[in-house]
Amino acid sequence: MERVLADVLRDQRKLGNKGDEGWKRSALNVAAAVLSTSFNVNVTSDNVKNRIKLWISWYGIVSDILGQSGFDWDGTKHMITVENENAWNEYCTVSIL
Repeated sequence: MERVLADVLRDQRKLGNKGDEGWKRSALNVAAAVLSTSFNVNVTSDNVKNRIKLWISWYGIVSDILGQSGFDWDGTKHMITVENENAWNEYCTVSIL
């Protein structure tokens, strides 16, 4: 579902349905309709909007982790890697406080 949503939003952006203020309502409606049809579930434009907010939140977390010493991105596995457990423990201690 995530991949389909990302593809629809990419297409909507190419059509000019994303401005400086964010996604146009029509783009959110199209995305909701495609997801509803593709997966036989009821998806609303608000569901799409909330998923985008969640993605933005996740992006912030990943960016923060990758900005720390001892972390890297594995392009093959598409995941964060950590050089040693100390880096992870330090990140958790600092981030929780």
